[in-house]
Amino acid sequence: MMRPHNVGGRQVRRPIRLWALVIVSLALAGCGEQRGASPAMDRAPVDIPPGIAIESRMIDRGGGLPAPGDPAPDFAFTFAGGETRRLSDLRGTKVVLNFWATWCAPCEEEMPDLQRIDARDDVVVLGVNRLELADVIIPFARERNLTFTLIANPEGDIAERYGAKNLPTSYFINSDGTINHRQIGIMSFEMMQDQVERLR
Repeated sequence: MMRPHNVGGRQVRRPIRLWALVIVSLALAGCGEQRGASPAMDRAPVDIPPGIAIESRMIDRGGGLPAPGDPAPDFAFTFAGGETRRLSDLRGTKVVLNFWATWCAPCEEEMPDLQRIDARDDVVVLGVNRLELADVIIPFARERNLTFTLIANPEGDIAERYGAKNLPTSYFINSDGTINHRQIGIMSFEMMQDQVERLR
């Protein structure tokens, strides 16, 4: 009885060992393909949607939390094509400046309404991401069909200057570049509309 069991045991174990070798080989092959995929990363900028700024930096590094009536601290943001813009370039336009992150559920909930606000002719929405790279923002934007300007700020200096520790935080900026209202926490579409209507 022992002998058939031993023979049977060997016959069962061998295919398992072979199967284990196949799995290990495939896993190693997969790692090799991922390492070899770095040239695709070099092509990544071609795949970046036009509304995503891949770099940004604070220009006005003054002190103190910006308050209603103060000029909105200026910052620069650069798109994949190399075009750099500044918040101050938008003087003459009402601006909603929203601080967010991909891991923030309330931020994600606000996104469709921010998209609707940006569709208006009289306002521009800028979504400044806090501490995440563009390669995290890109799939997030694609999955949600977001087309308003999303700005990668992995250093977090813009959020820090605006005191955006809690997310989401939004600033409503008048067309003369001064701050009209600061909102901490999630907003409904009606709240956004109301604040935009108060901008001058």
